[in-house]
Amino acid sequence: MNQSKIKYNRLIEKAEELFVNLGYKAVSMDQIAEAAGISKMTIYRYFSSKEELFLKVLDLITARMFGYIEDNIKDIEGTLNKIDGLLKINIEQSRKYSLAFYKDVMEMPYILDKVMKEKKRMATILFEDIIREGMERGEIRQVDEGFVANVLISLMDGFARNFEEISNTKEDIEAFAEKFYDFLKYGLFGRK
Repeated sequence: MNQSKIKYNRLIEKAEELFVNLGYKAVSMDQIAEAAGISKMTIYRYFSSKEELFLKVLDLITARMFGYIEDNIKDIEGTLNKIDGLLKINIEQSRKYSLAFYKDVMEMPYILDKVMKEKKRMATILFEDIIREGMERGEIRQVDEGFVANVLISLMDGFARNFEEISNTKEDIEAFAEKFYDFLKYGLFGRK
């Protein structure tokens, strides 16, 4: 690996670490450069702005998370167990990020829309596959998997976009997410 690639990888690694722990607003390009052991000019050679760097980090986090979810639910048996596994992994993974990180994403409409668009694309693939497999196994009734995936994703999108109204603490948000996922899995009349 050449020196330029090493610097780039270190830049991405340190930028992600700082953004995840401190949020977007609290991190400066100077802090990122210092943490990565490179000059600020080197950062600007790769990215025209902090926002562009942040978007790259978010893209990498999202892709890594969905790869992790796919790897971890592929061997789970049963439709409900797969959905449960998917939702539990989502909660588990979300604990890695600071409240400041989430708030900063939610307060930046352009960033939020971009992130949600990619999450929707990837979640559609996951949910449609799970629903299709459930219908093939006779575990759930025949439905339009695209429609059901869109309903589930719309509910999750609404949750994400109303994030600040739910609470100001990470614990309250996690508790809300668990109740929300319980409702998604079992509805009003489902079994526990």
